[in-house]
Amino acid sequence: MASGGAVGPGGGPEGASEAGSGAPDAPPGAEFYLDLARRLREAHRRAEALPEGVRIPVIRRLLTVTEAVKRDPVRGSERLDRMLEEISSQVDDPPTR
Repeated sequence: MASGGAVGPGGGPEGASEAGSGAPDAPPGAEFYLDLARRLREAHRRAEALPEGVRIPVIRRLLTVTEAVKRDPVRGSERLDRMLEEISSQVDDPPTR
């Protein structure tokens, strides 16, 4: 690969997969997965800040969302977004690690 060439979601140069970009079944790119991982970490941090009575069911649900992300990253990401909104309404300031 030439220096400075970016790799697209298909593993080849970005120009090679342009024809399929925008298609509903096109695989998400690396940026999507990096953002997804960041949001999963954030959800776990926020869940840990919840009171114990609320935290355990939220963590169980978060594990279910994590499993869904493995099977269908796009739909799992949507579920994660909804869950982050719910957690945000329950905790003001998540702990940092």
